[in-house]
Amino acid sequence: VFREVAGHAIDFIDQYGEAIKDHLPDHLEGILNGDDQRKASTYKRLVDNLFQARESINGEYILTQLHKFVRQQKLKDAVIKAVEALEDGNIDQAEVDLQQGLNQQALSFEGGLNLGSAEDVLSILDEPEEEGFDLGIPVLDNNGIIPRRKELNMFMAPRGRGKSWWITHLAKQAMLQRWSVVIITLEMSEKRYAGRMLQSFFSIARRDASVKVTRLLHDNQGNLQDLLQEQIERMTMKDPDIRQKLASRAKREFRRRPPIRIKQFPTGELTVAGVNAYLDGLERFDKFTPDLICIDYPDLMKVNPNNLRVEIGNIIVGLRGIAVARNASMAVVTQGNRESESATLVTGNMAAEDISKIATSDVVITYSQTPAEKQLNLARLFVEKARNEESKMQILITQAYAIGQFCLDSAPIKSNYWEFMEDKSEREDKKSTRRRRDED
Repeated sequence: VFREVAGHAIDFIDQYGEAIKDHLPDHLEGILNGDDQRKASTYKRLVDNLFQARESINGEYILTQLHKFVRQQKLKDAVIKAVEALEDGNIDQAEVDLQQGLNQQALSFEGGLNLGSAEDVLSILDEPEEEGFDLGIPVLDNNGIIPRRKELNMFMAPRGRGKSWWITHLAKQAMLQRWSVVIITLEMSEKRYAGRMLQSFFSIARRDASVKVTRLLHDNQGNLQDLLQEQIERMTMKDPDIRQKLASRAKREFRRRPPIRIKQFPTGELTVAGVNAYLDGLERFDKFTPDLICIDYPDLMKVNPNNLRVEIGNIIVGLRGIAVARNASMAVVTQGNRESESATLVTGNMAAEDISKIATSDVVITYSQTPAEKQLNLARLFVEKARNEESKMQILITQAYAIGQFCLDSAPIKSNYWEFMEDKSEREDKKSTRRRRDED
């Protein structure tokens, strides 16, 4: 069946110089509408699957691997012919066979873009940005600060401040936009991560059905005007019928989404080579090539403790190399140093261990939260670095970890933010005082 489809696709390319795409069913019409119903059903199922999967196919990576395979096979063929010629004592023929193989390699050699070529220069104007997906945080999305293919996106936060929830948020947003995802965890178990994914997708509370959430009230320009807190009711992981509900919702939701894999590795054992080997295994055994690779978190990968800082920096370099080689987006999280624990604003110079990991990353976003903000389910994101976009902007977000939500709403932070927060805290204190007085 695959050979038949591939034959039509190749013939179409030979004739028209482009992929067959939506014309495939037309070329298979004789089979799809033929008398053999069983054969027609088989082909129809294959065509349907191809069309459903086409948005999630990493075309550039597949073509790169195909190109590599063709080069390998041609060189192997040339070597075999040269060896056979040598065994027959025909040295001249052996040299010819080897040279032909090398000539094939030369034809596929790419020297890079030449600014002396008008065609190459004009091609720059047609080059689109690397493909990415929106974060669901409008201030960042509208400024192009999003995870993109061939780039490394780093999220930095103090201990216990939502680094894993950030990965969960990225994975969900990617899947909603038809990106396949791999989450590699070195700290949290696979089942716990999976539980967080279910919480995030379906807004499930762990224990209490009544959850307090914070809403942002915006003015006409999208700026923060006020905060509104309210109680909402959600199903919980402790509900008596939760197993039936989860099974039904997960089957319905994830069947139509691109695949996701969550894989745990022992702390201190995984290497960059190990990440590559795992991704090769997914490709070989599961026929699965991820668009987004998340690692939580590289600081826990295998390093020599006597050379800790240099090796962590090298790990980040290696992971970015994987993103480029596989035409994927790489998302990692990292921990801030002790200073970040009490900082009002966490910045890049507070990165634990090697500061060079900030320099290697394409996008660096930090997470900050004061005790007052935490009480109101608020936090701030700071764009420490954006290689190709504007940086140094702050964004206010509302959160609800109780129902698996890293970000419910967002707004740009203006210069009067801290005055607003001080006024809000005073109003909340007065409300609490009146509440206690009424209770008494």
